[in-house]
Amino acid sequence: MQKLFNPSLVINYLLKVRAYKFVLIFFGFSVLSGAITTFLPEPEMAEPITSESILNQILLTVFLAPVIEALLFQVLIIDAVRKIIKRPKKNFCLALLLSSTAFALNHTYSLSYIAFTFFGGLELALAYYLGRYRRENAVIIVVLNHSLYNLSVVLYNHFFYPV
Repeated sequence: MQKLFNPSLVINYLLKVRAYKFVLIFFGFSVLSGAITTFLPEPEMAEPITSESILNQILLTVFLAPVIEALLFQVLIIDAVRKIIKRPKKNFCLALLLSSTAFALNHTYSLSYIAFTFFGGLELALAYYLGRYRRENAVIIVVLNHSLYNLSVVLYNHFFYPV
């Protein structure tokens, strides 16, 4: 029986594609998952992010948060797993799962938000892991992807949910 979806073909393609296409592919997945989350109920937060000025939102969510989260949830966790378990085939899944779980647990606004953030974290972890394997600056790829996604969310919220 032939598989309908072969993950190894996708990973092989991602390892060979040019860097700008690599970033665009992952950003496309981010936008697609972000579009799905717009249909979810808004999470209950003590202090809504929309109360801040758009400049503060951009500084925090587009510049600061992606850098800090990439260093904590992708670099620290994935590199630690790669150092502990030397074989790539053995550490790949564990590194992705630990990284995306930690990323999701940092975004605990609601259960549905945690679930979608897990998949977003999985995408960022995969981008980091494959970027490292491609011998590119994987941190820049992850931060750029995360920043572009957060910028699209800030702009979406600013234009469709003005305060």
